[in-house]
Amino acid sequence: MQHDASYVKAWLKNIESDQLEPPEDFNWLGLAEAAAFNAHSDLDKDSNRANLLWAEIATSVYQRLATETNSQDGESFINSMMMLRAAMIGKFGSVSGHSLLDINSIISWFFRSLNMSYDEAREKAQCWRNCPLDQIRELRRIKNRLAVLSVLFESDQFPANEELNAWLALNESLP
Repeated sequence: MQHDASYVKAWLKNIESDQLEPPEDFNWLGLAEAAAFNAHSDLDKDSNRANLLWAEIATSVYQRLATETNSQDGESFINSMMMLRAAMIGKFGSVSGHSLLDINSIISWFFRSLNMSYDEAREKAQCWRNCPLDQIRELRRIKNRLAVLSVLFESDQFPANEELNAWLALNESLP
């Protein structure tokens, strides 16, 4: 990427506020992936502010992509965004109310996205090979979202919560 995070964030803000038109056929996914890569880069060095700016850029672009695409692709973009947020929380800690670093917003996202109860998911996971395709896809969707929670769990940022721990334990049984 040829510009620093502050420049790209200002450019993106101008586009989002309709003060600037993006180039025709702009590669939004490329920007999201490059920004996410930059957010993860040099995490051991003294570049915390730049890492967070790149993460904010990536999450903003992933959100844009999720809004503009079909539900399956949108789901993938949202998962990428949440994985990045979880990684940043793992590095910088949870900050209540922060647009990027609030662990509670990720936990709320997980629960809001559920289309079945824990008991239903556990029951279906035991015999998922016999489930209709739409239920298998839903179980897989849950597993993909549990991957985000796993990143938080492994980073010691995970709050003690029996319900979340039960969902995480179910992860191994999901397709």
